[in-house]
Parts: sequence; C-alpha cells; structure tokens
Amino acid sequence: MGMLGRSVLVTGFPGRQPAIHLVRELAVNGSRSVCCIVTEGRKEHAQELVDNLPAEARDRVSLWVGDARSIDLGLSGEELAQLTERVEVIHHCACVTDPAATKEEAAGNVKSVAEILELAEAAPRLQRLVFWSSATVSGNREGFVQETDLSDQMGFRNPVEASLYKAEQVLRESEDDLPIVILRPALMVGDSMTGETEDLGGLYLLIRLLLSAPEDYRIPTPSRTGVRISTVPVDYVVKAAIKIADDERSVGRTFHIVDPKPVTVHHALRLFAEATGRPAPREHDPLNLATALMRAPGMQRFTNTTRAFLDQLKTDVIYDDRNTRELLAGTGITCPDLGSYVDVMVARAQQG
Repeated sequence: MGMLGRSVLVTGFPGRQPAIHLVRELAVNGSRSVCCIVTEGRKEHAQELVDNLPAEARDRVSLWVGDARSIDLGLSGEELAQLTERVEVIHHCACVTDPAATKEEAAGNVKSVAEILELAEAAPRLQRLVFWSSATVSGNREGFVQETDLSDQMGFRNPVEASLYKAEQVLRESEDDLPIVILRPALMVGDSMTGETEDLGGLYLLIRLLLSAPEDYRIPTPSRTGVRISTVPVDYVVKAAIKIADDERSVGRTFHIVDPKPVTVHHALRLFAEATGRPAPREHDPLNLATALMRAPGMQRFTNTTRAFLDQLKTDVIYDDRNTRELLAGTGITCPDLGSYVDVMVARAQQG
C-alpha cells in the first residue's frame, strides 16, 4: 500500500478550531494522507483552507462530504468501504465542546461517537482512535481531578458536559477491543504565535469588554478571584495531541492537556488590563462582572456564551496531567504561559 493508502481520518474540519490546526500539521509534517469528513455547508471553507497549504501538503488532503453525526458518517457505501480499508488513525474532533451549545448539538456528540466506533470496529488497519473531549467533562467538580476520573456524581453545568461524559463512557466500554486514546484539553485559545482562532468566546469576551470600555475603566473581578484558569493555545494542544497519539503507551489512557501552572482569575484579568492599557482590577470589586459583560456594546448576542463562561470562572479545579507529562517528557513540547501570548490574543480580539 502506498502512502495515499495509509490514512488519518479527521472529523470536525473546518468547524472546530483544533481540527484546522490538526489537518495542517498532519498534511505538512505527517507521513499519511489526511481524509476529512466535511459537511456540505462547510465544504467551500474547507477547500479554501486546503488550497492555502503548500502544494505537497495539499495533495495529501482529501475532503469527503458527510456528517459525523449521520448514519455511516453520511458517506456512500463505496466511500465508507474505501475509508474503512485505508484508515490507520482517527482523530474525532467533531464533538461540540462549546459550553453554550444547544441540547440538540450536545446530543449529536453521543451520536457521532457511536458512528465513529462502528467505523473503527470495521477498520482492519486501525492503530489509534483519538477522541477529542474536554477537561470540562469534570462538570461541577472542584479540587483535584485525575485523568482516570470520569464521574457524574457532582452533576454538570450544561448539556455539552453531560454529553461528553456519556461519549467518554461509551468509548471506555470499547477500550478492551479498540486502541482508544482520550484527550481532554483545558480552555482552548487561539494560536500562541499567530493569534489565529475561529472562536472569540471564553477569555476573549473579557478582552473585548476591556477594548470597548473607556481608558480609565477598571474591570470588575468575580467574588472568587483565586479560582485558577487553565488556558491552552491550540498550537500547543495539537502538537501535544499528535505526539501522544503517535506513542503506543497512549492506548487505553486519558490525557489532560492543560497549563501545568494555571493562573488565577485575578492574575488573568491583570494581564488583560495591562495588555489593553486599562487600570489593574481591584482585588475585590463589588461591581458585577456578569452585568458588565452583558451590558457591554455588541455583547448581547453572546449572552449564552457569557453565562457559560462565567460558570467556568466560578469552579475551582486543578487538572492532574501526569499521563501527558509522561508522554511529552523530553520532546520539547511545553505549554507556554498566558503572559507570553496575551498580546497576540488582544491583537486578534481587536480585529473582531
């Protein structure tokens, strides 16, 4: 079998930010061809992204119109047979991890995992099935969360977290038969070098609030300023993910891809205030951050995103990452500090 006969399958391209970086990285530096399941509505955008790749990398990528949530991934019988025969690695990135997503979108997460498992079970050459979950699958839990933990006892903050829990449970039931790897990135932001991102929710909401405010505006701090936020730039997450998936020791394990030195909410607000030229936040501020965000100009359409993000800022959790540390030891792949790329985030937020 030639190189084109050995394939990596990526779902979620180009709608999910990590999938865009992943396809690029695999096409430029990988040794296999890259097959992307792309919905009809996103085909044009996907083609543009592929056209921007260097010629040799571009030739490695093929777009297959379908939908990870549909029966047989929305492919024809012939396409499915071809893909099943060729695929060696699956990166299932199509799951929605945005906490503001709808119940219907969340339900699609469990459906897509069932479809991917069917393909994986039929694939004779499969070496890895990599599931892109999220560290937020821990829901309302506080304190120390281990990579081996998967529990619904404390409940979830939204339907998306509950759906990721169900999806991980389904995958764990197949771990004896399939080479499954589960990745749980923390709060993902854009590229630490270029600022590139598809999503200006999450921490970008705070930056946009500051940018739209008067120069003497002092951002309110939430009542729990000591809550830690683990932010991870997408370029780091994708490099770590590929390295982990390539390692045979990853099979049957779960990996928290997090900032090993997470900053507090107060420290993050101070960094954003400095980078936008606004005064530093007070340690305790009687004003309400939620109200400030909801009332800021142009933020009304982000109401659900804002609420979901503020829920995250209230939950104090530390994610254990010993599996990730073990497999990345000596590779030179490390998570940069938020302070080192905050200016890049601000520049991206200014573009709107």
